[in-house]
Amino acid sequence: MFGSIVLEAAIGMIVCFGSVALIASSLQEAMASVFRLRARTLLNGVNQLLNGHGLVLDIYNHALVNPRSNGCATSIAGLSLKLAPSYIVPLNFARAMVDSLQKGQVAFADLRPVLESISDPQIRTCLCSMYDRAAGSVALFEAEIARWFDSAMERISGAYKRHAQFWAFVLALLVAILFNIDASQVLTHLWKMSATGVFHLPAVGSGPDAHDALSYLEQLPIGWSDAPPMAAVLYMIPGWLITASSSLFGAPFWFGLLGKVTNLRGAGDKPTSP
Repeated sequence: MFGSIVLEAAIGMIVCFGSVALIASSLQEAMASVFRLRARTLLNGVNQLLNGHGLVLDIYNHALVNPRSNGCATSIAGLSLKLAPSYIVPLNFARAMVDSLQKGQVAFADLRPVLESISDPQIRTCLCSMYDRAAGSVALFEAEIARWFDSAMERISGAYKRHAQFWAFVLALLVAILFNIDASQVLTHLWKMSATGVFHLPAVGSGPDAHDALSYLEQLPIGWSDAPPMAAVLYMIPGWLITASSSLFGAPFWFGLLGKVTNLRGAGDKPTSP
């Protein structure tokens, strides 16, 4: 009986945390889509990679990188983020850069003077070194640039994920406050509900969506009835923070854990030996 109550309460908390994480991540993705955060982050990353050199504009005007644009932007500020890509294939970036350097006028074998004329010393040294290692092979030169770009984008991707996690936490905290999802209070009530058989667990099947998450939360002891005194609100803050922190693990983690714990509960107690 005791083990059953513990599992029921644990599954209830997992449902609660997973639902909050799913709602927060859905809101964060919606924000990223509306404000074109991925495209904005990628553009900033390419701009940082090339130290703000004019090659950035040439590359973004290239059809291999930005096929939806008309290729007529005259400044970085003039680029349309609505049309800007959220992802660039590294080899396409490399080919667009080589085309931008050649400008349809310089043969690849005669490209070194063009590279030496680049004003930024870091970019000049980097590209000249890759050109020398390519030993006259445009394919090797493009591969070198593609690896350089891919390595830089891994760091940009990590920065974006940290930024996304921060906003997911902020949104999860807002959800926790708006719905009064105090982790400590939820656990206390779930323990009592599990003991009396009141709590009904959601079925574990295909991955739930935000609508399912809200329906699960309706079963939990959350929400506001009357305005609490300020002293009571202060006691709720740690519970809200715990609830919001659960979003950092992500909804897939919680619902994956839900499946494992549900299977554990379904296996029942180990039979005693005769």
